[in-house]
Amino acid sequence: CTFMDSMMHGFDTVFLYKGHNGDWQSNPSIFHNRGFLFGDGIFETMVFSSGEIQDKDFHEERLYKGLNLLGIDANYLNHLGALEAFLAERFGKDVTLRVRWNAYRAGAGKYTPESTDCMESLQVESFVSAPAVKNKAAVLRHIFVPKLPWSSCKTLSALVYVQANLWRKEKGYDEVILLDQDGFVSEAGAANLFWVKEGKFYTPSLECACVEGVGRKKMILELRSKGINVLEGKFLPEELRGAERVFTTNVTGVSDILDIEGI
Repeated sequence: CTFMDSMMHGFDTVFLYKGHNGDWQSNPSIFHNRGFLFGDGIFETMVFSSGEIQDKDFHEERLYKGLNLLGIDANYLNHLGALEAFLAERFGKDVTLRVRWNAYRAGAGKYTPESTDCMESLQVESFVSAPAVKNKAAVLRHIFVPKLPWSSCKTLSALVYVQANLWRKEKGYDEVILLDQDGFVSEAGAANLFWVKEGKFYTPSLECACVEGVGRKKMILELRSKGINVLEGKFLPEELRGAERVFTTNVTGVSDILDIEGI
């Protein structure tokens, strides 16, 4: 098959699917898979830089956790070391890429699966850092993040986030604040949320249905390594009032939010 073997040009995206022979292909023979049809799988968004996947242990741990929760067998899943080698061979080590690693259930069936085997695909793009500042955000109060056993994982079922960001775009906001089904602050539209109030750092607990983000984990570990406590809990949106700083985190970076409406 042919696709961009070495260089990424602008914002081009390369889709790669692992065939039954173990080779990565850009023209899959089977496109209508369970991930596409039912959202029956997990994904990780990762940064490939200097020939390595950044924070790969965190990504691999979260992916395996999600597959276990969904009952998908990860025994034949690529290890991230093998993905690193593949990406370095195809695109070189002197590039910085955004890599989405999809792992979804193989086989047919409708709502009842016929297999627990795992299939994989990659989506490779040029990396773009998160903006340093998001000027205006708003609390969304008519779409909620549901509390499910796999809420902390990045599943392929992402309609809540799609609809939330459609609303954000239509209203002209730079970010959206999502609540869980009980009305507590959960996360942002595609990132975790932190704020500082009276010198203390806060972030929603995983009990509030937010994704267990790699950027979130890194931020908590970094702050605690400096002796700074981070309070994880259930917070109503009104508790963001008077915060000295509100910011989001994901693998693309940290963004400060200057103003929040609806609190």
